[in-house]
Amino acid sequence: MSTVRWGLVLGCGGAWSIAALASLQEQLAWDPRDAEFIVGTSAGAVLAALLGGGVSVDRLLACQRNETDTDCEWNHDTDTGGALPPRPGFAPTGARLAWHGLRGRTSMLTALCGLAPRGRFDMTPFRRLIDGVATPGQWSAHPGVRIMAVDTGTSARTAFGAPDAPPAALNDAVCASYGVPGWCPPVVIGGRSYIDGGVASPTSADRLVDTDLDEVVVLAPMASRQPDTPRSPPAKVERRVRRTMTAIVDREVAALAATGKRVIRLEPGAEDLQAIGFNMMDPARRRRVLETALHTTPRAVSAALRPQ
Repeated sequence: MSTVRWGLVLGCGGAWSIAALASLQEQLAWDPRDAEFIVGTSAGAVLAALLGGGVSVDRLLACQRNETDTDCEWNHDTDTGGALPPRPGFAPTGARLAWHGLRGRTSMLTALCGLAPRGRFDMTPFRRLIDGVATPGQWSAHPGVRIMAVDTGTSARTAFGAPDAPPAALNDAVCASYGVPGWCPPVVIGGRSYIDGGVASPTSADRLVDTDLDEVVVLAPMASRQPDTPRSPPAKVERRVRRTMTAIVDREVAALAATGKRVIRLEPGAEDLQAIGFNMMDPARRRRVLETALHTTPRAVSAALRPQ
């Protein structure tokens, strides 16, 4: 892929995406750090920041496996929070999002996220991790890193790092993008409040429509075109949300393809979904998700690379 201009989109989700990146790197013989643009949302924003800061996929994978000879400075089982959020505050995450939803300016999912109680998870481990790959208070050394968050006042998606976005430190932008309603607090940047970009789009792949890229790799852990059929009520609710997210990714990928770009799209299949469960915030499932994806994503990559 060295002869083409290409971009990488990292949607909501961490362990599965790292396995997918490892499979892509092996089969395509390219380094994800060489992407001209790296768009990250939520946990994908963390990966985008690390890749943009020079961290290799091999090191990301070693850290996920808790290999003792890898200095990760990151505990994947505790630093991302627990399966349940800390006791939240009484104030809503972003009440104006609900108002925008009632007026049809944003989706009802985004509006409901705005009504979630303000999270209280301590984001210090995230800041420490990002400060290890970028000068505190500064942006990434990779000029194409784009970190997606949602403005709680306007409901607009913001791509931090882009010329049209407010100036931001990388650690602030990543914490804003990972600001899961109910778990994490909103982050104030330039006087405005921002939360998880995933409440509006699981990938924001359409951010690359107006670029001159030839190819775009889209990893969409929150989507699935091959879902399973769970029996438990919580899992059924999660799959319904996932169908909504899949439809969003469908539209974004179609918009990219309409400009002549080749799109390589990967997302979890039924086996992955069984490993992920209905709560993507549960760290107890991380290792199972990783090992399952290391088994499933090579086949998914091969299928995605076949001529259409």
